[in-house]
Amino acid sequence: MANFLFPDRLDHEHFSTLITPKLHERLEHLANNLSVAVQYVVQNDPNIANVLQDPVAVAAAVQSTRIRLAGAPRGSWGGIQRDYADGLLDSTDGPMLMALKQSRAIFMDRINILFDDANVCTGPPVYDSLDANAYIYPGGDCSHMLLGVVRPPFADERYDDVSLASRVGYIIGHELAHNTMVTPWYSVPLNALLSQYTSNYHSEALADIVGSLAVIQAGYATAQDLCYHVSQLWCARVPLTWQSSTTGTHPGANERGDKLCQTFVDLGLM
Repeated sequence: MANFLFPDRLDHEHFSTLITPKLHERLEHLANNLSVAVQYVVQNDPNIANVLQDPVAVAAAVQSTRIRLAGAPRGSWGGIQRDYADGLLDSTDGPMLMALKQSRAIFMDRINILFDDANVCTGPPVYDSLDANAYIYPGGDCSHMLLGVVRPPFADERYDDVSLASRVGYIIGHELAHNTMVTPWYSVPLNALLSQYTSNYHSEALADIVGSLAVIQAGYATAQDLCYHVSQLWCARVPLTWQSSTTGTHPGANERGDKLCQTFVDLGLM
């Protein structure tokens, strides 16, 4: 019942348990710097700009994209800017009346998002806040980072700048880089850039490369650093007969790092 009636407050409790104020502050600086770096990469790196029919539109979409951390304090840089849905519960209310009042408050809060704010960043994440996932609405000005990717091995307040940027920073850059989807791509330079990847991976591969180049552009890490960190993040034990998917959208375990590292070699960065 608590999950149903107070989902946003429980998300904040999860956030407070996992994310320290120091890490929250470091993530703010990292997200701001990577937004600038992604904007630079999509417009000025010839390997990327030549793929995009309208790099300026992509950069504008990146600039307007806000990063939301699931459960972050209301009003903070990573949090929703609206107050919590409040059912105005009274100590004299019985359990059933409290449930009805609070469920109505949650319902009206979600309806108001649709009809008043009309922006996906004003609402809660669409997945469980503890999931190890992140996603973006390309061109929709919003990306959500769930708490599963803001904890070790992705993030920790004790990580140095290289480690933090090469792990959770790479994920932030990856999500911002999905704004490349707001414009068509030129197939010839795209295929040359993504020669290590099959076509079903192109969207995620392009985001991986752009996000990684942004981490490098921002001065946080080298291509070698990213190769090591990303490879470790996606390192996995697989069966002997395992093969990569021909229909999936994300490169599989182990090969995600391998393909990114080889792309760095192809680009002359390693």
